[in-house]
Amino acid sequence: MTDNHQYETPAAGTLDWDEPLNRNFERIDTDVEIRDVDANRSNYVAKAGAKFLATDTGDVYIGDGGSWSQLGTIGADGTGDTTTVEGAGVESLLLDGFVVAIGRSLAAPQTIDPAGTDTPIQDALDLVAANGGGEVRLPAGVVEETGPIRPYEETQILGLGVEISKVAITDRTADGILFDRDAGVDRVKLDGFALNGPAGTQPTGVAIRHANRDTQDLQVGRLLFWGWNNAVYRVDEGVGPFQCRHDQLTIYECDAGDQDGLFEFRSWYGPANWFGTIAAYPSATVSGQNTTVFFSRGGTQTVDYLTMGGSAGVAVHQTWDSMLEFGNVHWEPTTNPTSPPAIVRLLGHGTAVVDTVKHVTGTAGYVYELGYDSYNGRGPARKVLGPYIELGAAADVTSNVVNLSAAGDPSAPSLYHGAPEDVSVTHSDGNTGCLRALGTAGTGF
Repeated sequence: MTDNHQYETPAAGTLDWDEPLNRNFERIDTDVEIRDVDANRSNYVAKAGAKFLATDTGDVYIGDGGSWSQLGTIGADGTGDTTTVEGAGVESLLLDGFVVAIGRSLAAPQTIDPAGTDTPIQDALDLVAANGGGEVRLPAGVVEETGPIRPYEETQILGLGVEISKVAITDRTADGILFDRDAGVDRVKLDGFALNGPAGTQPTGVAIRHANRDTQDLQVGRLLFWGWNNAVYRVDEGVGPFQCRHDQLTIYECDAGDQDGLFEFRSWYGPANWFGTIAAYPSATVSGQNTTVFFSRGGTQTVDYLTMGGSAGVAVHQTWDSMLEFGNVHWEPTTNPTSPPAIVRLLGHGTAVVDTVKHVTGTAGYVYELGYDSYNGRGPARKVLGPYIELGAAADVTSNVVNLSAAGDPSAPSLYHGAPEDVSVTHSDGNTGCLRALGTAGTGF
Protein backbone atom coordinates (compact mmCIF):
# COMPACT_ATOMS: atom_id res chain seq x y z
CA MET A 1 0.00 0.00 0.00
CA THR A 2 1.21 3.54 -0.73
CA ASP A 3 0.10 6.84 0.79
CA ASN A 4 -1.16 8.27 -2.51
CA HIS A 5 -2.41 5.31 -4.53
CA GLN A 6 -3.85 2.89 -1.94
CA TYR A 7 -2.53 -0.23 -3.66
CA GLU A 8 -3.95 -3.51 -2.37
CA THR A 9 -2.11 -5.74 0.08
CA PRO A 10 -3.07 -9.47 0.16
CA ALA A 11 -4.56 -10.53 3.49
CA ALA A 12 -2.46 -12.80 5.66
CA GLY A 13 -3.07 -16.49 4.85
CA THR A 14 -5.11 -15.80 1.68
CA LEU A 15 -4.77 -18.30 -1.16
CA ASP A 16 -5.70 -15.88 -3.95
CA TRP A 17 -2.93 -13.38 -3.18
CA ASP A 18 -2.17 -13.07 -6.89
CA GLU A 19 -5.48 -11.35 -7.68
CA PRO A 20 -4.90 -8.09 -5.77
CA LEU A 21 -1.31 -8.00 -7.03
CA ASN A 22 -2.49 -8.34 -10.63
CA ARG A 23 -4.93 -5.49 -10.05
CA ASN A 24 -2.04 -3.42 -8.69
CA PHE A 25 0.05 -4.12 -11.79
CA GLU A 26 -2.88 -3.09 -13.99
CA ARG A 27 -3.16 0.23 -12.14
CA ILE A 28 0.56 0.99 -12.59
CA ASP A 29 -0.08 1.59 -16.29
CA THR A 30 -2.27 4.55 -15.39
CA ASP A 31 -0.71 5.71 -12.14
CA VAL A 32 2.91 5.91 -13.37
CA GLU A 33 3.65 8.47 -16.07
CA ILE A 34 5.38 7.25 -19.25
CA ARG A 35 8.31 9.42 -20.39
CA ASP A 36 9.87 9.21 -23.84
CA VAL A 37 10.39 11.35 -26.95
CA ASP A 38 7.21 12.32 -28.78
CA ALA A 39 8.06 10.21 -31.84
CA ASN A 40 7.92 7.04 -29.71
CA ARG A 41 4.44 7.73 -28.29
CA SER A 42 2.81 5.16 -30.57
CA ASN A 43 4.97 2.45 -29.01
CA TYR A 44 2.86 2.65 -25.84
CA VAL A 45 -0.73 1.49 -25.24
CA ALA A 46 -3.04 4.45 -24.63
CA LYS A 47 -4.98 2.88 -21.78
CA ALA A 48 -7.76 4.98 -20.31
CA GLY A 49 -6.20 7.35 -17.78
CA ALA A 50 -2.59 6.58 -18.76
CA LYS A 51 -0.25 9.61 -18.88
CA PHE A 52 2.56 10.29 -21.37
CA LEU A 53 5.18 13.11 -21.16
CA ALA A 54 7.15 13.86 -24.34
CA THR A 55 10.65 14.63 -23.03
CA ASP A 56 11.75 16.48 -26.18
CA THR A 57 8.72 18.76 -26.65
CA GLY A 58 7.21 18.96 -23.18
CA ASP A 59 3.80 17.90 -24.55
CA VAL A 60 1.56 16.06 -22.05
CA TYR A 61 -0.95 13.39 -23.23
CA ILE A 62 -3.63 11.21 -21.59
CA GLY A 63 -4.93 7.91 -22.95
CA ASP A 64 -8.62 7.44 -23.73
CA GLY A 65 -8.49 3.68 -24.26
CA GLY A 66 -7.57 3.88 -27.94
CA SER A 67 -5.44 6.97 -28.63
CA TRP A 68 -3.41 9.67 -26.91
CA SER A 69 -5.07 13.07 -26.41
CA GLN A 70 -2.86 16.11 -25.76
CA LEU A 71 -3.69 17.96 -22.55
CA GLY A 72 -1.07 20.71 -22.78
CA THR A 73 2.63 21.47 -22.66
CA ILE A 74 4.91 21.81 -19.67
CA GLY A 75 5.96 25.46 -19.43
CA ALA A 76 3.04 26.81 -21.48
CA ASP A 77 0.04 28.76 -20.27
CA GLY A 78 -2.34 27.61 -22.97
CA THR A 79 -1.56 30.50 -25.33
CA GLY A 80 1.85 29.25 -26.44
CA ASP A 81 3.78 31.65 -24.20
CA THR A 82 6.59 30.18 -22.13
CA THR A 83 6.30 30.44 -18.39
CA THR A 84 9.13 31.62 -16.17
CA VAL A 85 12.20 29.44 -15.69
CA GLU A 86 11.16 28.80 -12.10
CA GLY A 87 8.09 26.89 -13.21
CA ALA A 88 7.63 23.50 -11.58
CA GLY A 89 7.76 21.74 -14.97
CA VAL A 90 11.29 22.90 -15.73
CA GLU A 91 12.47 22.08 -12.24
CA SER A 92 11.06 18.58 -12.53
CA LEU A 93 12.91 18.02 -15.80
CA LEU A 94 16.16 19.26 -14.27
CA LEU A 95 15.82 16.96 -11.29
CA ASP A 96 15.20 14.09 -13.70
CA GLY A 97 18.56 14.73 -15.37
CA PHE A 98 17.59 16.56 -18.58
CA VAL A 99 19.39 19.59 -20.00
CA VAL A 100 16.70 22.19 -20.66
CA ALA A 101 16.82 24.82 -23.42
CA ILE A 102 14.70 27.95 -22.97
CA GLY A 103 14.76 30.17 -26.04
CA ARG A 104 13.11 33.50 -26.71
CA SER A 105 11.35 32.10 -29.79
CA LEU A 106 10.62 28.64 -28.38
CA ALA A 107 6.98 28.11 -27.45
CA ALA A 108 8.04 25.87 -24.57
CA PRO A 109 11.21 24.62 -22.93
CA GLN A 110 12.97 21.87 -24.87
CA THR A 111 14.91 19.00 -23.33
CA ILE A 112 18.14 17.26 -24.29
CA ASP A 113 18.78 13.83 -22.81
CA PRO A 114 22.52 13.59 -21.92
CA ALA A 115 22.31 9.83 -22.38
CA GLY A 116 21.53 10.30 -26.07
CA THR A 117 24.34 12.61 -27.22
CA ASP A 118 28.02 13.36 -26.54
CA THR A 119 27.34 17.10 -26.70
CA PRO A 120 24.12 17.80 -24.74
CA ILE A 121 25.08 21.30 -23.61
CA GLN A 122 26.30 22.38 -27.04
CA ASP A 123 23.15 20.90 -28.60
CA ALA A 124 21.07 22.99 -26.22
CA LEU A 125 23.13 26.12 -26.97
CA ASP A 126 22.67 25.56 -30.71
CA LEU A 127 18.91 25.26 -30.19
CA VAL A 128 18.73 28.39 -28.04
CA ALA A 129 20.90 30.41 -30.43
CA ALA A 130 18.68 29.42 -33.36
CA ASN A 131 15.66 30.72 -31.44
CA GLY A 132 16.73 34.23 -30.51
CA GLY A 133 19.00 33.48 -27.54
CA GLY A 134 18.11 32.36 -24.04
CA GLU A 135 19.12 29.94 -21.31
CA VAL A 136 20.55 26.46 -21.07
CA ARG A 137 19.68 24.99 -17.67
CA LEU A 138 21.88 22.24 -16.24
CA PRO A 139 20.33 19.38 -14.28
CA ALA A 140 21.27 17.89 -10.96
CA GLY A 141 24.15 15.45 -11.32
CA VAL A 142 27.02 15.12 -13.81
CA VAL A 143 26.57 15.94 -17.50
CA GLU A 144 29.34 14.57 -19.72
CA GLU A 145 30.34 16.71 -22.71
CA THR A 146 33.04 15.93 -25.25
CA GLY A 147 33.95 19.61 -25.42
CA PRO A 148 34.60 22.32 -26.07
CA ILE A 149 31.39 24.18 -25.22
CA ARG A 150 31.17 27.26 -27.47
CA PRO A 151 28.62 29.88 -26.33
CA TYR A 152 26.83 32.28 -28.64
CA GLU A 153 25.95 35.87 -27.86
CA GLU A 154 22.90 36.40 -25.65
CA THR A 155 23.08 32.91 -24.16
CA GLN A 156 23.38 31.67 -20.59
CA ILE A 157 24.47 28.39 -19.00
CA LEU A 158 22.95 28.08 -15.54
CA GLY A 159 23.26 25.28 -12.99
CA LEU A 160 21.59 24.53 -9.68
CA GLY A 161 24.80 25.12 -7.68
CA VAL A 162 28.45 24.10 -7.92
CA GLU A 163 27.93 20.98 -5.80
CA ILE A 164 24.71 19.99 -7.58
CA SER A 165 25.26 20.63 -11.32
CA LYS A 166 28.56 19.37 -12.73
CA VAL A 167 29.88 19.41 -16.29
CA ALA A 168 32.59 16.83 -17.07
CA ILE A 169 34.70 17.41 -20.22
CA THR A 170 35.70 13.99 -21.55
CA ASP A 171 38.10 14.88 -24.41
CA ARG A 172 41.50 15.39 -22.79
CA THR A 173 42.68 17.78 -25.50
CA ALA A 174 39.53 19.91 -25.53
CA ASP A 175 39.00 23.20 -23.74
CA GLY A 176 36.02 23.42 -21.42
CA ILE A 177 34.25 26.63 -22.45
CA LEU A 178 35.74 28.27 -25.52
CA PHE A 179 34.99 31.81 -26.71
CA ASP A 180 36.27 31.75 -30.28
CA ARG A 181 33.45 32.66 -32.67
CA ASP A 182 34.53 34.78 -35.65
CA ALA A 183 32.15 37.61 -34.78
CA GLY A 184 33.20 37.63 -31.13
CA VAL A 185 30.86 36.82 -28.27
CA ASP A 186 28.82 39.36 -26.30
CA ARG A 187 26.52 39.14 -23.28
CA VAL A 188 27.05 35.60 -22.02
CA LYS A 189 26.34 34.42 -18.48
CA LEU A 190 27.77 31.38 -16.67
CA ASP A 191 26.62 30.54 -13.16
CA GLY A 192 26.04 27.80 -10.62
CA PHE A 193 27.98 24.75 -11.81
CA ALA A 194 31.28 22.91 -11.58
CA LEU A 195 33.40 22.60 -14.72
CA ASN A 196 35.49 19.44 -14.33
CA GLY A 197 38.42 18.49 -16.50
CA PRO A 198 39.64 14.98 -17.41
CA ALA A 199 42.22 15.01 -14.54
CA GLY A 200 44.70 12.10 -14.72
CA THR A 201 48.45 12.49 -15.23
CA GLN A 202 48.52 14.05 -18.72
CA PRO A 203 47.97 17.65 -19.88
CA THR A 204 44.43 18.81 -20.58
CA GLY A 205 42.82 21.72 -22.35
CA VAL A 206 41.97 25.01 -20.62
CA ALA A 207 38.82 25.29 -18.52
CA ILE A 208 37.76 28.72 -19.91
CA ARG A 209 39.59 30.16 -22.88
CA HIS A 210 39.22 33.39 -24.86
CA ALA A 211 40.61 32.88 -28.37
CA ASN A 212 40.33 34.20 -31.93
CA ARG A 213 38.07 37.21 -31.23
CA ASP A 214 37.05 39.51 -28.38
CA THR A 215 34.61 38.64 -25.61
CA GLN A 216 32.48 41.45 -24.18
CA ASP A 217 30.12 41.66 -21.18
CA LEU A 218 30.73 38.15 -19.91
CA GLN A 219 29.10 37.64 -16.52
CA VAL A 220 30.29 34.74 -14.37
CA GLY A 221 28.58 34.04 -11.06
CA ARG A 222 29.85 31.08 -9.03
CA LEU A 223 31.91 28.42 -10.79
CA LEU A 224 34.11 25.62 -9.49
CA PHE A 225 37.00 24.11 -11.47
CA TRP A 226 38.47 20.66 -10.82
CA GLY A 227 40.80 18.30 -12.67
CA TRP A 228 42.50 20.63 -15.18
CA ASN A 229 46.22 20.09 -15.85
CA ASN A 230 46.58 23.47 -17.49
CA ALA A 231 45.37 27.01 -16.94
CA VAL A 232 41.77 27.36 -15.82
CA TYR A 233 41.30 30.82 -17.39
CA ARG A 234 43.33 31.94 -20.41
CA VAL A 235 43.21 34.98 -22.67
CA ASP A 236 45.21 34.33 -25.84
CA GLU A 237 47.52 36.90 -27.40
CA GLY A 238 45.70 39.44 -29.55
CA VAL A 239 42.35 38.81 -27.86
CA GLY A 240 40.64 41.30 -25.58
CA PRO A 241 37.94 40.49 -23.04
CA PHE A 242 36.03 43.69 -22.24
CA GLN A 243 33.87 44.50 -19.20
CA CYS A 244 33.85 40.92 -17.97
CA ARG A 245 32.65 40.31 -14.40
CA HIS A 246 33.44 37.23 -12.31
CA ASP A 247 31.90 36.92 -8.84
CA GLN A 248 33.41 33.80 -7.24
CA LEU A 249 35.77 31.25 -8.79
CA THR A 250 37.06 28.25 -6.83
CA ILE A 251 39.82 25.93 -8.06
CA TYR A 252 40.69 22.48 -6.67
CA GLU A 253 43.22 19.89 -7.86
CA CYS A 254 44.34 21.79 -10.96
CA ASP A 255 48.01 21.77 -12.00
CA ALA A 256 49.26 24.68 -14.09
CA GLY A 257 52.87 24.28 -12.95
CA ASP A 258 54.53 24.67 -16.35
CA GLN A 259 52.06 27.26 -17.68
CA ASP A 260 52.15 31.03 -17.08
CA GLY A 261 49.50 30.65 -14.39
CA LEU A 262 46.07 29.37 -13.43
CA PHE A 263 44.77 32.72 -14.70
CA GLU A 264 46.60 33.95 -17.78
CA PHE A 265 46.10 37.28 -19.50
CA ARG A 266 48.55 36.89 -22.38
CA SER A 267 47.10 39.67 -24.51
CA TRP A 268 48.24 43.29 -24.36
CA TYR A 269 44.71 44.78 -24.16
CA GLY A 270 41.26 44.29 -22.67
CA PRO A 271 39.86 46.89 -20.23
CA ALA A 272 37.63 46.76 -17.16
CA ASN A 273 37.70 43.10 -16.18
CA TRP A 274 36.69 42.42 -12.56
CA PHE A 275 36.98 39.44 -10.23
CA GLY A 276 35.34 39.29 -6.82
CA THR A 277 36.87 36.28 -5.04
CA ILE A 278 39.37 33.82 -6.48
CA ALA A 279 40.06 30.85 -4.20
CA ALA A 280 42.79 28.60 -5.65
CA TYR A 281 44.03 25.31 -4.23
CA PRO A 282 46.20 23.84 -7.01
CA SER A 283 48.12 20.57 -7.01
CA ALA A 284 51.68 19.76 -8.13
CA THR A 285 51.08 16.04 -8.65
CA VAL A 286 51.44 16.18 -12.46
CA SER A 287 54.12 18.82 -13.11
CA GLY A 288 55.99 18.63 -9.82
CA GLN A 289 56.13 22.45 -9.88
CA ASN A 290 54.53 25.31 -8.02
CA THR A 291 51.61 26.94 -9.78
CA THR A 292 51.60 30.67 -10.42
CA VAL A 293 48.05 31.78 -9.67
CA PHE A 294 47.50 35.06 -11.55
CA PHE A 295 49.64 36.10 -14.54
CA SER A 296 49.02 39.25 -16.55
CA ARG A 297 50.86 40.70 -19.52
CA GLY A 298 48.28 43.30 -20.51
CA GLY A 299 44.77 44.64 -20.17
CA THR A 300 43.11 45.78 -16.95
CA GLN A 301 42.14 43.41 -14.14
CA THR A 302 40.75 44.14 -10.69
CA VAL A 303 40.60 41.37 -8.08
CA ASP A 304 38.96 42.08 -4.74
CA TYR A 305 40.19 39.00 -2.89
CA LEU A 306 42.76 36.40 -3.95
CA THR A 307 43.20 33.51 -1.52
CA MET A 308 45.24 30.38 -2.16
CA GLY A 309 46.66 27.20 -0.68
CA GLY A 310 47.91 23.88 -2.05
CA SER A 311 50.90 24.27 -4.38
CA ALA A 312 50.32 27.98 -5.03
CA GLY A 313 53.69 29.57 -5.75
CA VAL A 314 53.80 33.14 -7.03
CA ALA A 315 50.42 34.68 -6.27
CA VAL A 316 50.58 37.57 -8.74
CA HIS A 317 52.99 37.93 -11.69
CA GLN A 318 52.71 41.17 -13.67
CA THR A 319 54.68 41.92 -16.82
CA TRP A 320 54.74 44.46 -19.62
CA ASP A 321 51.94 47.07 -19.53
CA SER A 322 49.16 45.28 -17.68
CA MET A 323 47.21 47.32 -15.14
CA LEU A 324 46.39 45.47 -11.93
CA GLU A 325 44.52 46.23 -8.73
CA PHE A 326 44.29 43.64 -5.94
CA GLY A 327 42.54 44.06 -2.63
CA ASN A 328 43.67 41.35 -0.23
CA VAL A 329 46.19 38.66 -1.25
CA HIS A 330 46.02 35.74 1.20
CA TRP A 331 48.96 33.31 0.75
CA GLU A 332 48.70 29.94 2.53
CA PRO A 333 50.42 27.21 0.48
CA THR A 334 50.79 23.74 1.97
CA THR A 335 52.41 21.53 -0.71
CA ASN A 336 54.99 23.65 -2.56
CA PRO A 337 57.86 21.61 -4.10
CA THR A 338 60.07 24.75 -4.00
CA SER A 339 59.93 28.22 -2.49
CA PRO A 340 59.08 31.03 -4.94
CA PRO A 341 61.37 34.09 -5.21
CA ALA A 342 58.49 36.35 -4.15
CA ILE A 343 54.79 36.15 -3.41
CA VAL A 344 53.98 39.14 -5.64
CA ARG A 345 56.18 39.92 -8.67
CA LEU A 346 55.53 43.27 -10.35
CA LEU A 347 57.71 43.80 -13.41
CA GLY A 348 57.80 46.59 -15.96
CA HIS A 349 55.89 49.85 -16.35
CA GLY A 350 52.29 48.73 -15.89
CA THR A 351 50.52 50.25 -12.91
CA ALA A 352 49.76 47.97 -9.97
CA VAL A 353 48.05 48.39 -6.60
CA VAL A 354 48.11 45.68 -3.91
CA ASP A 355 46.27 46.71 -0.75
CA THR A 356 47.58 44.00 1.62
CA VAL A 357 49.41 40.68 1.60
CA LYS A 358 48.49 38.23 4.37
CA HIS A 359 50.94 35.37 4.87
CA VAL A 360 49.87 32.29 6.85
CA THR A 361 52.08 29.37 5.74
CA GLY A 362 54.84 28.69 3.25
CA THR A 363 58.28 30.11 2.48
CA ALA A 364 59.19 32.79 -0.04
CA GLY A 365 62.32 34.83 -0.66
CA TYR A 366 60.45 38.15 -0.61
CA VAL A 367 56.88 39.32 -0.30
CA TYR A 368 57.19 41.84 -3.15
CA GLU A 369 59.62 41.99 -6.04
CA LEU A 370 59.84 45.07 -8.25
CA GLY A 371 61.84 44.03 -11.26
CA TYR A 372 62.92 44.38 -14.85
CA ASP A 373 60.55 43.18 -17.55
CA SER A 374 62.47 41.39 -20.29
CA TYR A 375 59.33 41.25 -22.43
CA ASN A 376 59.54 44.97 -23.27
CA GLY A 377 62.87 45.89 -21.68
CA ARG A 378 61.69 48.24 -18.94
CA GLY A 379 62.19 48.55 -15.22
CA PRO A 380 59.46 48.86 -12.56
CA ALA A 381 57.31 51.96 -12.22
CA ARG A 382 54.03 53.11 -10.69
CA LYS A 383 53.50 50.30 -8.19
CA VAL A 384 51.72 50.77 -4.86
CA LEU A 385 52.62 48.10 -2.29
CA GLY A 386 50.36 47.73 0.72
CA PRO A 387 51.28 46.45 4.18
CA TYR A 388 52.58 42.93 4.76
CA ILE A 389 50.80 40.97 7.51
CA GLU A 390 52.43 37.80 8.85
CA LEU A 391 49.81 35.63 10.52
CA GLY A 392 51.66 32.64 11.93
CA ALA A 393 54.88 30.89 12.83
CA ALA A 394 54.57 28.76 9.67
CA ALA A 395 54.99 31.87 7.52
CA ASP A 396 58.60 32.49 6.50
CA VAL A 397 60.23 35.18 4.37
CA THR A 398 63.91 34.33 3.99
CA SER A 399 65.22 37.69 2.71
CA ASN A 400 63.05 40.78 3.19
CA VAL A 401 59.62 42.22 2.51
CA VAL A 402 60.53 44.13 -0.67
CA ASN A 403 63.17 43.41 -3.26
CA LEU A 404 63.97 46.24 -5.67
CA SER A 405 65.78 44.09 -8.21
CA ALA A 406 65.95 46.63 -11.03
CA ALA A 407 66.22 50.41 -11.25
CA GLY A 408 62.98 52.12 -12.17
CA ASP A 409 61.91 55.46 -13.51
CA PRO A 410 62.21 58.23 -10.87
CA SER A 411 59.61 60.27 -12.75
CA ALA A 412 57.09 57.45 -12.14
CA PRO A 413 58.07 56.20 -8.66
CA SER A 414 56.59 53.26 -6.80
CA LEU A 415 55.37 53.48 -3.19
CA TYR A 416 55.64 51.02 -0.30
CA HIS A 417 53.44 51.40 2.78
CA GLY A 418 56.12 50.27 5.23
CA ALA A 419 59.50 50.99 6.75
CA PRO A 420 62.74 51.58 4.80
CA GLU A 421 64.43 48.63 6.52
CA ASP A 422 61.86 46.34 4.86
CA VAL A 423 63.41 47.10 1.47
CA SER A 424 66.43 45.41 -0.09
CA VAL A 425 68.02 46.92 -3.20
CA THR A 426 69.69 44.16 -5.18
CA HIS A 427 70.41 46.02 -8.41
CA SER A 428 73.66 47.90 -8.98
CA ASP A 429 72.45 51.03 -10.76
CA GLY A 430 72.70 53.39 -7.79
CA ASN A 431 70.09 55.36 -5.89
CA THR A 432 67.51 56.55 -8.42
CA GLY A 433 64.62 57.39 -6.08
CA CYS A 434 62.28 55.10 -8.06
CA LEU A 435 60.82 53.53 -4.87
CA ARG A 436 59.68 55.44 -1.80
CA ALA A 437 58.96 53.86 1.59
CA LEU A 438 56.17 55.77 3.26
CA GLY A 439 56.97 54.54 6.76
CA THR A 440 59.15 57.62 7.14
CA ALA A 441 57.07 59.85 4.89
CA GLY A 442 58.79 59.02 1.65
CA THR A 443 62.35 57.73 2.11
CA GLY A 444 63.75 57.26 -1.39
CA PHE A 445 65.74 54.31 -2.77
